[in-house]
Parts: sequence; structure tokens; C-alpha cells
Amino acid sequence: MDTLKLLIAGFLLGVILAGRLFHWGQRRLTRSLADGRQIKIHCYVKSSQMTRWTNGHFVINSGSWTWEPRRGEMRALAADLQETSVREASMSDGRKVNTSIRYMVIECTSSEGDVLIAAPPGQVEYVFMALNRT
Repeated sequence: MDTLKLLIAGFLLGVILAGRLFHWGQRRLTRSLADGRQIKIHCYVKSSQMTRWTNGHFVINSGSWTWEPRRGEMRALAADLQETSVREASMSDGRKVNTSIRYMVIECTSSEGDVLIAAPPGQVEYVFMALNRT
């Protein structure tokens, strides 16, 4: 019985700590953006010419954004990227985009074709705002 109580207490403590870490990270991002500092959002990007998702960072500076791929085919995003819709990542998006943590997919169009940007919950809003700011 005491072991069960310890397990439950440990689990609850873990949940509380995870919530606090998530909240702290969100506050840090918001403060950085409000202060005009650069923020990086871990994202996956896929264009209509690509068969795979590219892993990297959507970098937001005051008034502008850039794409920094880790590796892969997509080196840059079109400057005229326009958001058309936002949806939850689905199984058809493939295993690269982790559907278990509910990535959101921003569907975009550009002069170079359609582009999908998958961002984690709580951070997709920053990518969305950056795309609509330009």
C-alpha cells in the first residue's frame, strides 16, 4: 500500500513539474518575442516538390522570419509564403511529424508551390503570427 502511495505521489510530482516547465518555456518565448529578440521554433517543413519532411527551426526576428533546416532538401522558404489553413497533424502526414504530441500543420501557398509547416502546440501561434505579419 505504501509503495502505491509513493508511485502516485511521484507521478503527480512529475506531472506538476512537466506543467511548470512547459509554462516556463511559453513565458520565455513570449518575453523574448515582446522584447524583439530572436526566437527559434522547432518545426518540420514539406513542399509540394518534396516527398519527405525537413527538420529545422523557424526563426522569428522582429518583423521578419527565416527557415534554418538541419538537413534535407529544403534550404529556404519562399518569401511570399501565405497561410491558407491550420489543422492537426494526421497519420497521412507520416511518422516524421509526431502526431502523439499533436503537432499543428499550417498549410501555405507560394509562388514556388504549396508548403506545409508542422509546429508543436503552444508554439504554432508564433509561426502563424510571423507568417501573417509580413
